Order: sequence, then structure tokens, then C-alpha cells
Amino acid sequence: MLEPNEIKALISLLDDPEQEVWEPAQNVLSNLPFDQVGELISFLYESVESPEQRSRLERTITRIQFRYVGDQLAKWKNEGGTNLLKAMTSICQLRYPEVTEAMLQEKLESLRLDAWLEFHYDLTSFEKVKILNYILFQVHGFRGDEENYLHHDNSYLNKVLENKKGNPISLSIVYMLVAQRLNVPVYGINLPRHFIMAYVEDEETASLASFGDKQVISHKAAGEVKFYINAYNGGGVFNLEQLRAILHEMELEEKPEYIHPCSNEDIVLRVLMNLYNSYSSQQRHEAELIEEIVERFRK
Repeated sequence: MLEPNEIKALISLLDDPEQEVWEPAQNVLSNLPFDQVGELISFLYESVESPEQRSRLERTITRIQFRYVGDQLAKWKNEGGTNLLKAMTSICQLRYPEVTEAMLQEKLESLRLDAWLEFHYDLTSFEKVKILNYILFQVHGFRGDEENYLHHDNSYLNKVLENKKGNPISLSIVYMLVAQRLNVPVYGINLPRHFIMAYVEDEETASLASFGDKQVISHKAAGEVKFYINAYNGGGVFNLEQLRAILHEMELEEKPEYIHPCSNEDIVLRVLMNLYNSYSSQQRHEAELIEEIVERFRK
């Protein structure tokens, strides 16, 4: 870690017109630990005046954040990838380093509680989904962002929870995280071009006696798919034959991964690819950094 006066001195060099002066300073700053990003952001808003200096410092901050997130996601995967919220928190920190898992958990808990108050023990699977749809899409107003579909904020869970809009996979993630906290067995289906969900019921979920916090369903689905759910259109429910018709319309052959639930790792990779496409479409340098994270995550 560098002292504030050392950081300030290096930042001052970022304004130098000679590349052999500012580039080494930028490289040193880029190797600072993630814990010091806050200091760099403070300097960015309080001390930096020149546009060139600001641009170089912003890129430095981005490099640190992306490297840190890449480290966290690789660690999460190596540890089994069980906690999807943890991985989504790390992804949020690519752009919003102040976001914590506790912050996201608090917002999800509010949604869970609203749904829990409507639940009772003898609900059918369809009735549970109907309640979830009502709470998420009518009471709280979550919806698909049709106006700005590719915007990167649609892939950051904190902004999706704040703006109440997102893309198919981000809305599905909100839905799954709330549902699974109620022991409702909803999992992701990695359908090309349109992420959907499946209601999966096996002996474990069928035998749950309650939907309180103390019982937790597995993060891996292992049972019969009862029906499918489309979060992007307000939680519409459809069956396997209808899904096959969708695959036919999309000119896709039927594959197991289009019918059965995917892993948390698949979900994270898809979110990262959405971010890559978003930044790439804007020709922003973050696309290259996201690509590095993806390559590392796939190993």
C-alpha cells in the first residue's frame, strides 16, 4: 500500500505529456490493492483538473476494480460457486465498488418478506409463482428494459434492484434469489438470446414443511421440471411443448442445456458476456478488461 502523499505524487505525473513519464506512474497506481480505490476516487473528484489526467486516473481505477473482481470470481468458482449473490456482488463492484453483499441482501429480503406475507403452507407450485409475479412485477414494478436493453446497468444487480428494470437474465436472477429464499425451487435455463427459468421439484423441495429462512434448498437443481417462467414478460408460465415451439421459432435444435437448469457458473458467465457486449457496443475500454475476466473464469 502507498501513503496518500505517494499516491498524490504519482497522480500528478499522469498529467505529464511524455508517455515514458505518465505510463510508469499509471502502472504503479494500477497495482494498488482494491482497498485503496476509495482514495483514488477521492483524488479524482477533489484534485484532478486536466482532462488527460482524469482519463488516465479513471482507467487506472477501472483496472484495479476489474482485476479485483476477476480474482474474486475465480476464487468463488474454485470454492464451488454455491452463493450466486456473492458472485453478483463482485460483478457489481466492477463499476460500483461501494456495493456489498449485505446491501443487496437487504433489498432482496424486503422483496422476500413481501412475498412471504402472502404465502401459506398448502399453496400449489403455480400459486407460489403467481404470488411471486404479483409481488415483483405489480407491487414493486420490475420490468424489462426495452428502451435501453443493452445498457450495462441492466447487468449490475444493485442498479436492477434500484431501477426496477433489467434484461432477461438480471430479472431472472432477482426472481431466483427471492424464490429460493422462500424455498421455491426456481432455477435458470441458459436459453440462447433469452434467459428463462424452470420450476424444478424433487424429493427435497417437495418434502419441505415450511418456507422460512432456516430451510435452504440446494443451489443445484435435481428433479423434474414442472414448467418454465419468463421473467422478462412479467413471469409468464409455459410448458415443455411451448418451449420446444420457441426453440423451433429461434431455429435452434433441442439440446439438454436449453431444457434443463444451468449452474451458477453458467449464469455468471452469461452476465459477464452481456457486460462485454454492452461495453463493446459502446467501444469502451472496459470490454477488453471484461474479456480478460471471462478468459480467466473459463479456465
